Amino acid sequence: MGSPTGFLTLNTSEFPSAAAVCSLSAVLETGDVPRRYFLSATACKGILRRAANRGKALPEPLQAALRAVADSEPTST
Repeated sequence: MGSPTGFLTLNTSEFPSAAAVCSLSAVLETGDVPRRYFLSATACKGILRRAANRGKALPEPLQAALRAVADSEPTST
């Protein structure tokens, strides 16, 4: 990476093709996480809306978490 007009090259030794499999819960941060890393109610509503419009079924725990956040903030009219 260099100048704003430059480009980033991928060093394949840093990203091996034989990556290990892990679950999301294994890499999530716990404890005191800054609020800037949380999804807003508006963002959660958008994710749910786009999934519904595309006919995509979200995993139940994800859908429940998104719905809980989306419903926690009143919608302005």
